[in-house]
Parts: sequence; C-alpha cells; structure tokens
Amino acid sequence: MMAAVDRAPAQAATHVHLARGRADDVPAGDEWLSPGERAVAATLRWPKRQSDWRLGRWVAKRAVIACWTDDPGAIEPPDIEILAQPNGAPAARILAGPAAMPVSVSISHSDGMGLAVAAVGPVALGCDVERIAPRTEWFVRDYFTAAEREQVAQTAMVDRAAVVTLIWSAKEAALKVLGEGMRLDTRAVGVECSRGPLPAGDRPAAFRVRVPDARYVRGWCWVGGGFVWTVAGDRPATLSQSRLPLCARPT
Repeated sequence: MMAAVDRAPAQAATHVHLARGRADDVPAGDEWLSPGERAVAATLRWPKRQSDWRLGRWVAKRAVIACWTDDPGAIEPPDIEILAQPNGAPAARILAGPAAMPVSVSISHSDGMGLAVAAVGPVALGCDVERIAPRTEWFVRDYFTAAEREQVAQTAMVDRAAVVTLIWSAKEAALKVLGEGMRLDTRAVGVECSRGPLPAGDRPAAFRVRVPDARYVRGWCWVGGGFVWTVAGDRPATLSQSRLPLCARPT
C-alpha cells in the first residue's frame, strides 16, 4: 500500500501488519508486559498517561505477533518488549521466540483509540490516528504550508474539520518515518492528497508528503468511526489487518 521515498532504488515489498483497539480492550493485569515494560509502567503516575501507554503497547504487540503468520503461537505478548528509544520513538525487541530479524514498529493513540503497525526488517514506519475535531484558524496558519492552507480554504465547511485532521495526521505519520517526531517544523513537510471525496474505510486514499531534500514519503489514509487513520513508510509495502476489519486493500 505504501511506496518508496522518491529517487530510491526499486525494493521488494515489505509486509506491514496493522492492529487497532480501544483502551477497554487492554487486559487489566500486567502479565502481558515484559519486566522492562512493568518497570516503565510503575513510573507513570497520571492515569491517562498510563492508560495511553498501555494501550499503545497492547496494539503494538498484536501487530508484532501478526508478523509471524506461519506460527502466531510461537510468540506471546510477554515475549515482546517495546520501549522508547532516546529520540522517543518505540523500538520492539523479541525476548523469546523468532528473534532472528529486527522488527520495526510505530504506535499512535487518540481519545482512547490505539493504532500500531509493525514489519519484519529495517523499514521505517509511521502511523497516526486522530479524533476528528474542529481546529482554529491560527492552528492552520501556524502549522500548515501555504498549499495546505489553500486546500483547507477550498474545502466545504462540512468537511473542513476532517480535512484539517487528515493533513495533520499525515504530517505526524511522515515525521515518524523520518525519525523526527514533532522536533521538525511541521511546515517543513508538505502533504499532497486527493481533493476528491473523503476516503472512507473501504476506499483508502493515497497521499504523499514532501520532506526535506526534495524527497517524498508515501502512504494511505482513510476516515472511519470519527477518526482519521494514516500509515506511511519508506519503501513499497502491503498492509494487513490484525483483529479488527479496517479497510479493503486497494488494487
């Protein structure tokens, strides 16, 4: 579903697995956490912060487990450890089971909904889920490029909140692919997406994001359940769903 950064040599497609869930899907106990994750969870004092963190780990572990489709029982949630790297991005480590290949992972959560993508191999991934909500004019002015602001201005008011959320979500996913997070000025990346009907879950739309050095990160986005969902990566990929139906795979 995703395409390589422009100017990159042709590469074999990477299989990316997706999982999503709600906060109330997360098991109440800590048996599914690794020892290192339990140590981190013990330091999270605020209930919302702990709930978001646990939700992110739960959906990420489900995405990682789905990477081993030939024998999904070969790895269990406690066998996977997902901790933050120095730059804040999550890194997955297999503590037991098929640990021969590195696993890449990206996590997002919004308003009690969690999204994660994972793939075996050295692929840079980024995902984002955002609750659709109105944002102010100053938000668009301060964080969007001139072209993005123009697209928002040309959007019917009934769809404006969704389009603003979609552009913002695509930026977040692309910045995760670059390993920058929100450290990079969001106007340094420019989202280019279809100006047609909003992409529903059964008809995701392609987008691309211009990033520094005249490159593009590509991905797919869709709207469903009051949220915008975006997935991006730095190489060709197919996207699989884990646990919940999400969208039809585009041809």
